[in-house]
Amino acid sequence: MTRPNTIRRNMTLLVAAAAATFGMAPASAGTFASAILDINNFRILKSGGAQYQNADFIKLVGVNDAHATASLNNTLVSKSAIGPRPDVAHQCVGTPCPAFGENNFTPFHAVKPMLGNFGYADQNFIGSAILVNGAATGARSQTRADVATSQNMQFANSNSSVGSSNTMLFRLNSNDTMTFSFDATAFAMAYASPEGRPVTTANARISWSVNIVDLKTNALVFHYAPQEINGMATVSRTHGNNGTSLYTLPEGTKHLQETSQKLLADRDYQITVQHNTLVSALQQEVPEPASLALLGTGMVAMAIGRRLPRRPRPRT
Repeated sequence: MTRPNTIRRNMTLLVAAAAATFGMAPASAGTFASAILDINNFRILKSGGAQYQNADFIKLVGVNDAHATASLNNTLVSKSAIGPRPDVAHQCVGTPCPAFGENNFTPFHAVKPMLGNFGYADQNFIGSAILVNGAATGARSQTRADVATSQNMQFANSNSSVGSSNTMLFRLNSNDTMTFSFDATAFAMAYASPEGRPVTTANARISWSVNIVDLKTNALVFHYAPQEINGMATVSRTHGNNGTSLYTLPEGTKHLQETSQKLLADRDYQITVQHNTLVSALQQEVPEPASLALLGTGMVAMAIGRRLPRRPRPRT
């Protein structure tokens, strides 16, 4: 016959095993999303192929602004910058933050998700799209946004966005077209683990466009948003469609260009270039049924153990 002390000891071990099993949720990332866009050697060319220079304009006023925002649950960090060459310091919230150096726009991994619970964003802009007093041209704008949530975080959500906006008000000396020429590198990745339930989503989106507005008529006279770095560069995964979605340009880096209609001299125009990366993830976890059942068994065992009668000690 099994003694009560032995039963009580077995019950204690069962409770300990249940608690250990319940607490051993895998630490791998439940979700991960990353979006990186690198626009390099961005130049504005005249109809003959030469680069525009400041002497080609009667009026030329430009401003560049940028932001980087990262959030996790109810915590948000954000910075912005305005100037000829804005460089926003990288922003990160969560644990652990990725060990990227400042202005690191290299993908973490082609297919492997990054572990952790964080939101991360970074931005940099250098150079000029036109010749200014003979200085070399070729602007470069880079953004990245990354986000991850772990499955052992219940009701976790994370978002990260980063963008750059370049606006130029101008008036030409003579009628001419404008050709926007640049090299683009794009990376978008979304990952959701098979364990994600009941709500798990990961999304990554890239967008880039250039618009010219006639300020006399307020008409949009030119719009260019190449599909290679817009609609095609959107990926997502959910708990019902787990795994990895990945988008990169087939060429790695692709040269793109587009030419506007003829723009009139002595007419004010405004060019706006929008450059954005956005990622988001949501993880809503519940314990596995097996873990719940084992924990329930342990709790029942604990209750039974408390009701077991103590065996009287023999008198000496």
